[in-house]
Amino acid sequence: MEIENARLEAAAKQQTNKIEALQKGAQEAALVRNRLEGLVTDLQGAKINLEDQLSREVQKQSVLSHNAQGSHQLWEEELKTRSRLGLRLAELEKEKGELSTQMEIEKKKAKKIAEQKKSVDSRLEQEMKRNTDLQKEMYRLRTLVKTAKKKLREQEGGDLASPLSSLRGDIGHRQLESEAAIGRMKSRVDELALQLDKEALKSSRLEAVNSELKEQLSSLKSLSRSHERLERSKRQLEEELSGLRRQVETSMMDQSQADQYRRETEERARQEIRRKLEEVNLFLQTQAASQEALEQIKAANEASLRAQLEQRIRDLESELARVRTSQQDSLSQRDSTKTELDRYRELYTEELRLRKALATKLERSNERLAEANTKLLSERQRSKSLIASSMANGGLAGPSLDVGQLGSVGAYGATLGPLSRSLSLGGSFLSPVGEGHNSRVEAYLAKMQNELEKNISKELDHELEGGAARLSPVGSAAGSQKTLNADQDPVTRATQQYLEVLKKNYMI
Repeated sequence: MEIENARLEAAAKQQTNKIEALQKGAQEAALVRNRLEGLVTDLQGAKINLEDQLSREVQKQSVLSHNAQGSHQLWEEELKTRSRLGLRLAELEKEKGELSTQMEIEKKKAKKIAEQKKSVDSRLEQEMKRNTDLQKEMYRLRTLVKTAKKKLREQEGGDLASPLSSLRGDIGHRQLESEAAIGRMKSRVDELALQLDKEALKSSRLEAVNSELKEQLSSLKSLSRSHERLERSKRQLEEELSGLRRQVETSMMDQSQADQYRRETEERARQEIRRKLEEVNLFLQTQAASQEALEQIKAANEASLRAQLEQRIRDLESELARVRTSQQDSLSQRDSTKTELDRYRELYTEELRLRKALATKLERSNERLAEANTKLLSERQRSKSLIASSMANGGLAGPSLDVGQLGSVGAYGATLGPLSRSLSLGGSFLSPVGEGHNSRVEAYLAKMQNELEKNISKELDHELEGGAARLSPVGSAAGSQKTLNADQDPVTRATQQYLEVLKKNYMI
């Protein structure tokens, strides 16, 4: 059962591993799907970019077509813009210089205020130190006053009243001066702190103005760069215009040739636009075809993956059902085996109990057989004495042996050895008797032996039948196999062997 449970656990673990692998494959498929969707979005973005680029190209072509006509106006506008930008740049440079000088002045003021703050802080520290010294002096004078009061209470008289009053006045005057100085220093510190806050606020405003000016300067720099680019483009346009003018002046083309040149230029531009449109259409068609193929592949992959997952789920469910049924069968088989084992255990305990009972009965039978042997020996001695007395008297009468008392002696033949030895002793004892009496003694002994053999065989049959009846629960547990192999039972074989030994040794 443990091996079956281990096998089932291994199978369940294998199925869980397969399920985890399938889940991992599904996650990977989802990741691939997300990547493909991202690729599709990228392609759509590229498509939009190409459309924008195409529109820009169209606009550029239109602008280029109009540039030839409006180049002079553009040049004039560029001159005006350049002049305005130059004026604005000069104004901004002037404002920058003024702000930089003002910022330097404010920095100097802030530095001076910081130095004043340092000096005020040093003075404040000195005053605080002086205040602590005054407080210590005041505490010392208070202790002196307390001691003087104590001495004044101790002494009687008014001699010390005037020095004590003068001392109190001096202490009060000093305390008032120190408190006034502390108040002045506190007011001065508050004024300096207020002034410092004002200067800090002013400095922050100047820093904000400076940052705004820096931003304006950066914007002016960008404007100047754009102005330079415009100047370069203007020079290029001027060069193109001069080239066109020289070409017009040199070739002296008339209006028809100019129209022809314009038509050719427009035709070339139209062909270029048409070619670009065809390229864009071709790209869009290929993109649509690739997207459609991608969607088909994705749908096919999803369908196959779904079918595989469904098939795998069905296989797993069937495998799980099979495992459950096998587990239930194994559990039922284990229960039946357990019940059968309990029944055999009960039968075994019953057989042990019966064997113990048979062993106790065998011991009792052995004891009874020993008693019978002792009785037989006593009877034999009595018979010997009777034989001797009969020989002496001239007549031998057969002594009556109470064989009925030995009826229960022959239950088991394990102790018949002493009986045979006793009989042999009797024979040897009777051997010296005369030939006349031998026949009667042998007849008597043969009669007694026959009766003893009958009683022993009867008791053996009775005990064998009772043992077979007592051993019947074990036989019923064995079923039909026990009935078929009854001759192979160990008790039966032992009984048969015992009877054969009795027949061989004692000729029963």
